[in-house]
Amino acid sequence: MNEGKLRFAIPAILAATGICLTLLMANLLAGYIIQVYPGADLVPAIRNESMAGDVWTILIAIVPIIFIEYMILALPLAAVFMALNKVLKASAYEQNIIKLGDRFGIDRILRRAAVPALFAISSGQLSIYLLGDYFLVPPAGLANEVGLHITPLFAIVSATLALPVSLAFFMPTWLLNDSGIVLNLKKRHLKVRRCPDTEGVGRWYSNFLGGFSVIALPLSSVIHFFIQPYLIEGRNLSLLNVIVSLFWIMGLPILMMAFVVPIVLLNEMMLGFTTPRIQSIARYLGAKDVQVVHAEMKPYSETEMSDAQENYSDSKGLDQR
Repeated sequence: MNEGKLRFAIPAILAATGICLTLLMANLLAGYIIQVYPGADLVPAIRNESMAGDVWTILIAIVPIIFIEYMILALPLAAVFMALNKVLKASAYEQNIIKLGDRFGIDRILRRAAVPALFAISSGQLSIYLLGDYFLVPPAGLANEVGLHITPLFAIVSATLALPVSLAFFMPTWLLNDSGIVLNLKKRHLKVRRCPDTEGVGRWYSNFLGGFSVIALPLSSVIHFFIQPYLIEGRNLSLLNVIVSLFWIMGLPILMMAFVVPIVLLNEMMLGFTTPRIQSIARYLGAKDVQVVHAEMKPYSETEMSDAQENYSDSKGLDQR
């Protein structure tokens, strides 16, 4: 349901709280590592006095970066997605525009932020090992002592760095979904016993990425928080370490969602600007405004059921004659 101003206030408060918690936790993790390993430098390429400086630079810089990314790239990428989809599905489908309702409440705002956050976490955790030369590698003697803190810190930093890439995929799908851009099965294909099919163009893309996130997140989390530290690096597998790893597996998605929610809110505020332009591009590509007809299933009353049974009995008697 569209709750007016309230639908912006609560997600904004949750996002601000989540971002502050992320900064606080990352700072605590970095501080503990520095106490044990004073020479620690998370990203040697970033010249700062301490590891905490590296972490704060990344976490604070990412917020304006993704805002600028939305303002510059969301609309052009949506046009590219639409054109590409038209080419890929041209043989059986046509693009059209349907009128949508205006309800988009708090629950849908938070759900929209969840999938890009999960995608960023999974892709970040899987990529961190490919970029290992650019990040801190603690000396062998300190690996066990700082491992409990460096593993979640790597997860936070890698997911944050992956957020712009994740949003570059998902932001255009939001614009397409909010503008009512859909695929309709062409009429000639209905003659070959194919069910009518209508699907949002944005959803067609996001289904692929969402499916990847659902599969990749558990896999990447197990690799990052269990296989890599305990089986490969040989850290101590204690009950405390397992509890901490499970805590971060469940908590990290919530923290990353906090960074995505402000972009979802920005998208809601920009709908008056983006929707007419997306629809204009769609019409240029041949889309037409169509109405969706909903088939209503009305239950029979007892009288109607009785009449139907009598008619069936009568017809059956005639057949027997």
